[in-house]
Amino acid sequence: MRFRYIHWLILIMVFVAAQAAAQNKLQVTAPNNQTFAVAGKDRRVNADELIQFTPDFYKKNPTNQSGVDLLIVDDRVALVQDRAGAVYLEKKPDPGAIKIDGKGYILSGNGAARKWILANLKVGDAVKIGEAVVVRNSSGEVAPAASIPCFAGAYYRKAVTSFDVWTGIAGIIKLPTPKVDENRLSEKDKSPLDNFSVYVGGRAGEKEIDAGLTWAFTVDENGKQSQRRNAWRPFWRNEAWNNAPAEKQFYWYPGDTVQIAVYIVGPKKLRLIVADAVPQPKKMFQTDFDAAGFAPNVTRQFKRVNAIDQFGNEGKPVQPTKAEVVGAEWLQTILLRGEGSNAKQIPMDKSRFTDMRCAGESNVVVTATDQAKGAEKIDIFGTPKK
Repeated sequence: MRFRYIHWLILIMVFVAAQAAAQNKLQVTAPNNQTFAVAGKDRRVNADELIQFTPDFYKKNPTNQSGVDLLIVDDRVALVQDRAGAVYLEKKPDPGAIKIDGKGYILSGNGAARKWILANLKVGDAVKIGEAVVVRNSSGEVAPAASIPCFAGAYYRKAVTSFDVWTGIAGIIKLPTPKVDENRLSEKDKSPLDNFSVYVGGRAGEKEIDAGLTWAFTVDENGKQSQRRNAWRPFWRNEAWNNAPAEKQFYWYPGDTVQIAVYIVGPKKLRLIVADAVPQPKKMFQTDFDAAGFAPNVTRQFKRVNAIDQFGNEGKPVQPTKAEVVGAEWLQTILLRGEGSNAKQIPMDKSRFTDMRCAGESNVVVTATDQAKGAEKIDIFGTPKK
């Protein structure tokens, strides 16, 4: 599969993307050198944010049960109060706000910040808050993180960029073959509790976007729905979950080779394209949708993901399963950087992404085929192969 196929896709783009602002100035550094941006001080904690509180402000304006609070005394973690974990995961009473006597300060985070805190900090750990140091490569690009904590609840491989002035992502993929675990079925309708997805997307500000293909039901010419999911169908998730119409021109099947792209088309607007990976595709889906975080002067992060998703399990430990999805092959992946016709098409090689293999490396098998093109084969197993 040659570059000209993706070049065809990029040629139909007409997008506007303002240059992004500088990274957050302050960050927390854990003992393992993992960092997370401090979004503010003495104010409400918004989705996925980490906020620092002085004792007086925290006493008068305590946090709620949606996140985790840390008491930091003499630059070390003195107490971890995971209120969201107690209430929503363990189904226990809310332990409440931390009782602080004036010593130290509070760090509070929810969503992505909570996950980072729990993955990287514990009682006794040293904590540093300082100005973020932005590392750039010889091309002036912000370097990706060395590692990122996994988000619980799914088996997946994610390749994710740094936060920078990226304006989109496009890839060519040979679609994989899913296999369900027949012992993990819903008691209600006997449908599998594991599902599968292949997608791209990104993050800007507080908003995460997923868009690509999900393993879906089909509807025949008589309007009858298939008993099981049996085809790949476009989806996008912003404020809500959305699907392409249940029509045969929007179904793709294992072994098909398609192009998937998501890119900025205007302030707070993204475009998704899924199409046959040929110069004149017979099947193509395109939609523009709202993406609130993708505003001018906000840095963006883009990603591509192969996953085994688990219904009703988001944010919780993965459930054991024999489900698998094999045979995926990304033939090429590019990142977009810049505006309009001047946008650069940059290979998403291993120097430009953080390699995440979740829930553990034994669940994900990655075989590089052409590193310069971001090309690789990916197989995912709920039960690792020996």
